[in-house]
This record gives sequence, C-alpha cells and structure tokens, in this order.
Amino acid sequence: MNEIPPELLSLLRDPVDHAQLTRVGDVLENSSGKRSYPIVDSIPVLLDASDLGQQNQKMQKMYEWMSVGFDVANWFGNLFLRGGLHQFRRLFAERLGLRPGGRCLYTSIGTGGDLPFLAERVPLDQLEIVGLDLTMGMLRQCRKKLRNFRTNTLLVQANAESLPFADQSFDVVFHVGGINLFDRPALAVEEMVRVAKPGSLILIADETKKVIQENYQKNNPLTRGATKGMSADFNALEWVPKDAVDTTLEEVWNGKAYLLSFRTFSTK
Repeated sequence: MNEIPPELLSLLRDPVDHAQLTRVGDVLENSSGKRSYPIVDSIPVLLDASDLGQQNQKMQKMYEWMSVGFDVANWFGNLFLRGGLHQFRRLFAERLGLRPGGRCLYTSIGTGGDLPFLAERVPLDQLEIVGLDLTMGMLRQCRKKLRNFRTNTLLVQANAESLPFADQSFDVVFHVGGINLFDRPALAVEEMVRVAKPGSLILIADETKKVIQENYQKNNPLTRGATKGMSADFNALEWVPKDAVDTTLEEVWNGKAYLLSFRTFSTK
C-alpha cells in the first residue's frame, strides 16, 4: 500500500491547473476528470512532461544515473574539502530558523543529504516535511532516510517550476542546489512564493557562477556533457519578487556558494 499522510495528501494539486486531486487507489485524479497521476512506492508522480524544458530534461537524466552513488560522492567530496560541505549545510540549516510544528517544503531535495543537519536544529519527527525532486532515483534514495518518519513526511516527483501544491501551504520553503541549472529559475521562485504562507521565509542556496564554469562545465566529466552550452550568467536577485522584504544575497563558503533569502507578504 502506498502510504501518504492525510494532512499532506490534502496539499497536493494538479501541476497543470492547480485543481484539487482525489486519491483513487494508487492514482491521484483531477477533480475535473481531465488528468490522473500515479503513486509509485508512496511517491506521487505529479509531472507534466510537456512542461519540462531541455535543460531540465538533461538534468533529470543525469541525476537519475548518478542517484545510486550520489551520497558516497558527497561523502568523499566533504572529506576532500576538509569538512567544508558539512559546514555549509549547517550554515544553511541554521538560517532556516526551523521551529517544532512547522510545515516545510524542500524543493530539489535530492537524496536528502541535508536532512541530518535539519535534525540538528529540530528533530525531524517535530516537523512536517514535503520533499520534491525531478528525479525518481534521487527520491528513492531519500526515502530510505525518512523510513522512520512516514507519518509526517511526503516525497513528490515534480517540476519545481510547476509546484503541485495548494497556495499558501508552507511555513518555510527552501531549496539547496540545482536551481542554477533550471530552464526557468525565476518561475521556480515565483512558485515557491505562491505556496508559501504570507511572511514565510524563502531560502535558496546554490553554487556560484565560478563553480559552474570551472567545475560543472570544465573539470567534472560527470556533469560536463549535460551543462555544455548552458549560460552561467545569472543574477539571483532578479528572481526575487518586487514585494519581497528582508532580502539578502551573500556569498559563503569562500565564494563557492551563495545564500538568497527573503520574505513576501503577497496574497496572490
């Protein structure tokens, strides 16, 4: 049986028109009857394949075959960087300001490598966590880390540029890694704002342009092909809505990464 906590199931919406979804067995049906989506291994697959841009398709394929060894690669990466990766993750977790009872949306959750660092701030059983990723392989790895938290967590396969959730559903929305590689990062941020409660924190972390150009596109043979020709000329501040407050953008980890955070009181 595909187990999904009822409270979190009620948040799910059709990614095409945001219509309510009704569960019928292991399928989620649009209330209008136009579309249906499967639930695979307790993971709703809420993808509109026609909405995936070329870059997102490349990233989905790349991370699918990387998913099995992703955590091992991160372990060695942290060792090579003398604990720098873990330091960055602890900084990110601290900035979230998580509180017991909060409902969190984590887009691009990947294998869930950040979860232990969130748990250092607030025990995971005291949070409601919805994790979203484009790649099923990454979500299956993440599910292993959440096997003891089935009543308060939900993983969803979907495109962060078309979030399948009801408006104003989350107390905090955050994203770690990958948004630089999206086809439409500004749209992904707009969607984060839509599903966040007014005044909620939105926090985004990713690598800087220099890392993309020197690592992803040049030195790393695992990512070089998928990121070839991709523009790294982005300005994360341009993704922030005009009505945002408390906006900050800072480079951290010796210039390897940035943290973008803001709050919005939009009720759209």
